[in-house]
Amino acid sequence: MKPLRALLLGIFAAGFSLATGVAATPPALSLKTISSGQLIAPVFITNAADGSKRLFVCDQVGKVRIVQDEMLLPTPFLDVSSEMVTLSPNYDERGLLSVAFHPDFAHVGMPGYHKFYVFYSAPSPNAPGTTTNPVNCRSTISEFQVSASNPNVADPTSERVVLSYDKPQSNHNGGQLGFGPDGYLYISVGDGGSQHDNDYGHTGGQSGDPVVSGNLGNAQDLTKLLGKILRIDPLGTNGPGGSYGIPASNPFVGAGGGVREEIYTLGMRNPWRFSFDTDPVLGARMIEGDVGQDNVEEINLIVSGGNYGWRIKEGTFNHDSTAPSGPGPLIDPVAEYAHPLTNLTNYPGLTRIGVAVVGGYVYRGNAIPSLVGQYVFGDYSTSTSSTPAGVLLALDSSNWSLSRPLVVGNVPFFLMSMGQGEDGELYVATEVARGPRLNPTNSQPSGTIYKIVQAQTATITLAPVQDNTLFSESSALSNAVGNIYAGETNTGTWRRGLLAFDIANNVPTGAVINSAQLSLNMNFTAATTAANMSLYKVSQSWGEGTSGPSSGGGSPATVNDATWGDRFYDPTSPTAWAVAGGTHSATVTATTSVGTTAGFYTWTSSQMVTDVQGWLTTPSTNFGWLLIGDETTVQTTRRFDSRESAAGVQPALQLTYSFAPPLTRRETWLQQYFTPVGTFVSDTADANGNGVSNLLEYAYSFSPIAANSSSPGFQTSASTSGTTTTYMMTFRRDPRAVDLTYQLQTSDDLAHWTTVVQSAGGASPTGSAFVSEADAPGEAPVKVVTAVETLSSSVKHFSRLQITRSQ
Repeated sequence: MKPLRALLLGIFAAGFSLATGVAATPPALSLKTISSGQLIAPVFITNAADGSKRLFVCDQVGKVRIVQDEMLLPTPFLDVSSEMVTLSPNYDERGLLSVAFHPDFAHVGMPGYHKFYVFYSAPSPNAPGTTTNPVNCRSTISEFQVSASNPNVADPTSERVVLSYDKPQSNHNGGQLGFGPDGYLYISVGDGGSQHDNDYGHTGGQSGDPVVSGNLGNAQDLTKLLGKILRIDPLGTNGPGGSYGIPASNPFVGAGGGVREEIYTLGMRNPWRFSFDTDPVLGARMIEGDVGQDNVEEINLIVSGGNYGWRIKEGTFNHDSTAPSGPGPLIDPVAEYAHPLTNLTNYPGLTRIGVAVVGGYVYRGNAIPSLVGQYVFGDYSTSTSSTPAGVLLALDSSNWSLSRPLVVGNVPFFLMSMGQGEDGELYVATEVARGPRLNPTNSQPSGTIYKIVQAQTATITLAPVQDNTLFSESSALSNAVGNIYAGETNTGTWRRGLLAFDIANNVPTGAVINSAQLSLNMNFTAATTAANMSLYKVSQSWGEGTSGPSSGGGSPATVNDATWGDRFYDPTSPTAWAVAGGTHSATVTATTSVGTTAGFYTWTSSQMVTDVQGWLTTPSTNFGWLLIGDETTVQTTRRFDSRESAAGVQPALQLTYSFAPPLTRRETWLQQYFTPVGTFVSDTADANGNGVSNLLEYAYSFSPIAANSSSPGFQTSASTSGTTTTYMMTFRRDPRAVDLTYQLQTSDDLAHWTTVVQSAGGASPTGSAFVSEADAPGEAPVKVVTAVETLSSSVKHFSRLQITRSQ
């Protein structure tokens, strides 16, 4: 499958704010491909907060990979695959699930310097256990250190197991590690697997269906780590076995009776992803997405000692009201939504969205100011089938009590995890195959990493490319080049208008339609009362011949006119509509009340947006709209100007749409020559072995995979007349490469260099030796820069071209 470069999405704030009114609406966004076809199953993205701007990606199959300068480094940072359980290629929730860097990772001399932690599923020596106490695997949290010689490689021999525990089934691992603002390590732990927290290996549970009610389950059992969020000090020693510490402020310290003091919160089913945010008004917050059972997905604000209700409740709704509860009142989620097949009669107030919530991050970056404060998260897919249909969502985090997230629209991947860079920008980890496994369509790695960026927006106004009027009294009448009529006449016959617009050739492919509004100028009516007039999407092609203008009674149709009975009229062999009067969708696209006063009337609706989006995606289905007026009351006909009318009164379709920002010159060059997207390309390497580095190939706009001579890139010549030498220098410059700085420098002694021509950020050259620049023959916009110095013929002189690239 060809790698996707970018996807467009619209994220909308959900629900309402109790205190401040309508929540802010995030901007239209785009997904920019960072790495495609190189990772099998990316399930986590984070950063080391060390100033390196690196992203660390967990590939579920056991490798931590580094993304630097939007390229995936070829050598894994860490590989623990040999220590993991064998993963099922069809579907598995186990594996390498997350990585977290100690807050002192970058601080030389501190105990946490160059230390990081990973969560993976290892074989358990106790497996398979017994029928009533099964053991599937051992969740393992281990500490590693970075290699002393290479910051991009960990020392595999430095592993120290911090905490591990057995779990009964393969699913519901939780699996995230994250350091909070308090410096402690938080660990999300699922309830152990199977269903309903009520199988063998779950406190009081037993195998079978239907599920027996009234059992405690692991999530409410404080003597078990399962179904909780834990908090530990990985460098402490007062925990069991001395391999980690338990903070004195943990809520169950000193409880006794076998209560695990590592527990920070309880009542979780499968807390797959959580994050920390510091709001300028509300302060520090921990936000978690808990994957639901049968009907409800939820977002929780996490507090110390909080009980989030599972298995007694699923979201705000009862799951097993007879089950005993652990300590504390049950805390409701701040947002929840339903599964696609949920019976909403039993779950009032919910929106159907997806099957497994993926917790995200509150946006705190600088690139998209209008997204700041929005909690951006998502859902794995709208179904559990093999067809990927992930969903991206957002909530206004300033006041999300009682909010309900709104679906953004499906995207063609399974959404596995969100991620955050050092700069607060957000990333999305995805797969196109349920796995972890290769993409079955091309046997390539299934995973893709995207960066969330702001889409560009534009507004365009289109005139129809076809319009016509249908007359019910005859299949031989039309009005293809005159006015448009709709409604019922005073004789009980009907008029219907047809309009079609060219979407595909005027809106960029892949754009997202944000709004659509059709304006028609009503220039005459004999009606005395207002009447509703509706648009319907036409489902068959039709013609606009040459008949017209007419007085409203129709003109004789010509070949290819659309008439009431024929979508393509021909006196001997017409092509009939499937349904006379125009074959159209049963769904109303938009309705407006048209009065008796001449002037413009407008139609707009979300269905209009859907229609136009469909026509953009599949141009072959674009047959336009049918305008149908009141056909139950005589004398309701309206006459509207058509595309043949004077400018200013013609029908007009105004569209606002969002589209992916264009690739930079660097991105275009890389994707042109190196696949898949995100392949690591070193500036200093020589991809084609011609003695010209990749950076110079890029700067000169050469192909890095075909041999080129370096001489056209930078040339010098000298001519002497008497005691004077004219020293000429030329070099190639690509003004599209705004990430480059070109410096032409000269020297008399090879020790001291003077810049005599400079061009930075695509700007025109300047400097003491600059003479001119012109298009490289046949290669515009690539330029050839000419510089000249006049020297004494007895002086030795040297020149060099120095090119640097901003990261």
